[in-house]
Amino acid sequence: MGGSGSGFQGTRKATVEDGLTLSLSALMAKGALVTGQITAGTWNWSYPGSPPHASIGYVGDMRVPDAATLRLHYKVNGEPLDYVVRLVWTPPRLGGRRWWFLCPLDRSNDRSPRRVSKLHLPPGARYFGSRTAYGLTYQSCRDSNSHAGLYGILAERMNTDPAHIRRALKPRRAT
Repeated sequence: MGGSGSGFQGTRKATVEDGLTLSLSALMAKGALVTGQITAGTWNWSYPGSPPHASIGYVGDMRVPDAATLRLHYKVNGEPLDYVVRLVWTPPRLGGRRWWFLCPLDRSNDRSPRRVSKLHLPPGARYFGSRTAYGLTYQSCRDSNSHAGLYGILAERMNTDPAHIRRALKPRRAT
């Protein structure tokens, strides 16, 4: 380990925010996926006020709810990719259907694929997969621990618990 001020010396998990996220609820809300229909189009990612920086073609087949799929086609480093992601649903308490992606990557312990509401494509990856399959974290989680060492030093000097220091220095919301 480096000394004080030497910077981070290990590897960091990639964050969800580093890559592209495909949200099932956003696809449904924008009419890209419609229960009982086949839909097709292009989904774009862009920053406010700028043209799309990434796009993906899709064909959603939700005619038969128990056999629903989302076909994705796009290029990564010039290589075309074309694969199908299965969609499943669960019944919410108040009726209707709650839709989920089945992660195409997560096959741990020979169990069924993980049911998720979002799929991610981190930098350097080829396929969309769940946050768990890629071991992704959130930027807010990384930020929340960025001062842990300082809290420990202060707590040691003040002969108290680091959690007490963290709570005392936590910014308060304006009311």
